Amino acid sequence: MRHLVHRFFGFLIARPLTPREQMAVTSTLPAPLHGLFYAQASEDQRHAFDVASRVGDRPDLVIAALMHDVGKSVTRLGAVSRSAATAWGWTGLPVWGRWRTYLRHGSIGAALLADAGAPTLAVTFAERHPGPVPTGIDADDWWLLAAADEA
Repeated sequence: MRHLVHRFFGFLIARPLTPREQMAVTSTLPAPLHGLFYAQASEDQRHAFDVASRVGDRPDLVIAALMHDVGKSVTRLGAVSRSAATAWGWTGLPVWGRWRTYLRHGSIGAALLADAGAPTLAVTFAERHPGPVPTGIDADDWWLLAAADEA
């Protein structure tokens, strides 16, 4: 819950990436992922960049961090709607429309990443975070990404 409150306020005050930060992203991501990254809201780009800055410089970890929430880009919901969708989803009641899409952003993002040829770690982290370490994924890598996402 603390993580979600932090993300809500972080979303509200997020500043767009600077040109230098954009160059760092562009030089790190494989070309087929550029469009997916920049399709994200500037607030999500900022969050992804900040997460990536906490995972070190291993390319597979940085790519996974930069792309982990890319599925949110298809909903175009703001902070309040995202929070409402998340809270509604916790009730177990049926969810429709963009809220339903938002709550499925992990699987949507994983599909987008797989179609673009993203590394396995990026696809899996987009789909399965937060959660336990999936089979075939290094536990240290997974927990490093999870901790960076929640910081």
